[in-house]
Amino acid sequence: MAQALAGLGVSVTDNLLVAFSGGRDSAALLHALSRLGRPGLRAVHVHHGLQVGADAWAAQAQTTAAALGVACEVVPVHVGQGGSGGPEARAREARYRALASHMRASEVLLTAHHASDQAETVLFRLVRGAGLAGLGGMVGVRPFGPGRLARPLLDWPGAALAAYVLEWQVPHVHDPSNDDERYTRNYIRHRLLPVVSARWPRGIEAINRAASHARLAHDLLAAYVARDVEACTAADGALTIPVFLGLRPEVRAEVLRAWLVGRGGPVVSEAKCAEILAALAVVPRSRGQVLRLGRAGVLRRYRERVVFGRDEAWGPAPTLRCVWAAPFPDLSLGDGRQLKALPRLGEGVAAARIGARPLVVASRVLGQRVLIPGRGHRALKKFLQELGIAPWDRSRVVLIFGDDALIAVADHWICQDFRAGPQEAGLAFHVVP
Repeated sequence: MAQALAGLGVSVTDNLLVAFSGGRDSAALLHALSRLGRPGLRAVHVHHGLQVGADAWAAQAQTTAAALGVACEVVPVHVGQGGSGGPEARAREARYRALASHMRASEVLLTAHHASDQAETVLFRLVRGAGLAGLGGMVGVRPFGPGRLARPLLDWPGAALAAYVLEWQVPHVHDPSNDDERYTRNYIRHRLLPVVSARWPRGIEAINRAASHARLAHDLLAAYVARDVEACTAADGALTIPVFLGLRPEVRAEVLRAWLVGRGGPVVSEAKCAEILAALAVVPRSRGQVLRLGRAGVLRRYRERVVFGRDEAWGPAPTLRCVWAAPFPDLSLGDGRQLKALPRLGEGVAAARIGARPLVVASRVLGQRVLIPGRGHRALKKFLQELGIAPWDRSRVVLIFGDDALIAVADHWICQDFRAGPQEAGLAFHVVP
């Protein structure tokens, strides 16, 4: 166990949290960890409430943990009936949400997935037509919640854990739902893997070795894809369509998936990816598109740029109008953002042009016209269109006025008459979280 943790980069000073179902595998994991005498070791039992004996299992988990000198917290969760995926997937999502929410900063969550579980995962994904990422199976360690998730038992067969709990007489419970072959994973566990092992005694090991090869191939591919993602991504994170469509057709799907995940989006299916690619290849008359990704978020296109966000991210910002005077301290915009005036040489608005006059900071008003020095009064909507600001972002732009004239749009534009010269002191206006 000590060697497995070290191999995953888990140091002796890391705090450990065990996902403790109370079943055989997690009981073996918790028992072995308790023998290491690691300070800060604790456990959490997720109470799904889906089985008649769930209350008794939670009590047994706490009793077993206490006997090992480990504190165990029981966390009840509600597994909904609707939504995508079957009951297994919904329970898993609820479980991992609960585990993440109960982790402490920099803590390592340990799960008891073993070699047989890995083989089940690979076969499960294979019959669903997974790509390299899916066929790579579960990784040994990855970022998760406020810390990391590690699986130190991935190289150990389930039979070894069974022998361990028998030798040490470790109490554990059995979930009868794990015997229900209506669930695909259980069918693979009880029907397919025994056949594989009977014909090929080292079949599980071979499947997992193939998964390692697939994971390595995926990692190498991802390194190349990352270069294309970087080339296609604007400074603000938007996908630049002309550069993207200039890529070889066979790599666009991988680049799109990697860009989307990098922006906090979901891993889209092959069919959904093809749908998005087809949409992006067409220039819409309105120059705008909205492509919904179910509950996972939405893609919005304006002109030659695509951005990803949650539905709630596109709501209008609070109405804003206030006076901002020197020395221009950080200004709260009322929606979790701040306006900053950063001193810059040769950039931003010339400090000398502002002088001691106070500025007015305001949000957009529908139908508004603004005075732009040297250009007269302009419809603000048309002006923001000229700047290439997408329709859903226009209510969130921050307008900065001096003597009733628009002198800057934070992060987007500075009036020519107010720009700082090459060696002139200036103020750069930026909106930040």
